[in-house]
Amino acid sequence: MIHLLTTLIEITSEIEDLIPGNAILDFMKLLVLNGASCSGKSTIIKNIMKEKEGYFHLSYDSLKWQFSKYVSGKYYKDIHIIMLSILDAVCKLKHNVICEAYHRESREKLISLAKEYGYQIIEINLEADFEVLSERFEQRVSEALANPEKRVANRTIERFTELFDIYQKEKNPSAIIFRTDTKSIKEVSDAVIALL
Repeated sequence: MIHLLTTLIEITSEIEDLIPGNAILDFMKLLVLNGASCSGKSTIIKNIMKEKEGYFHLSYDSLKWQFSKYVSGKYYKDIHIIMLSILDAVCKLKHNVICEAYHRESREKLISLAKEYGYQIIEINLEADFEVLSERFEQRVSEALANPEKRVANRTIERFTELFDIYQKEKNPSAIIFRTDTKSIKEVSDAVIALL
């Protein structure tokens, strides 16, 4: 028994020597927040970015506005190619990553790439009833109309409903679920931060 324990300690020590910074003891993380429009993804990400060090926010929403005369969905494939390239670079630099996702295919590509780098994947679904989300959406559109500098790609209830349906169809049922209609955004943010 003592010989087995000594051998295990030696093997563990050799593995730790092969991995820079003892990464075996502290995996880098990819946090994927899934959720329909107005489920609280952006606010929760902002809260995490204020609280945690060493996180990079890989944002579809930020990238889409880098295209001139952006129209919803116009550069979808290009943006996802850019996101994968950025994620590859960030993983090489060994930073934790936060991203949001609607679509299964793009989410799975991001997760697959992060896994190639040995990242721990934490996937969370932010859930709320459609009625609550649609009220939040109407408020978002009203605020955007009142403030012309506020950029909102989607201003129609039809597109909002379409995105809600896509999320419902393509979400990962195995992901951790937090409800943003029964808990405050602060409570959900704190719970997510506790997982990191």
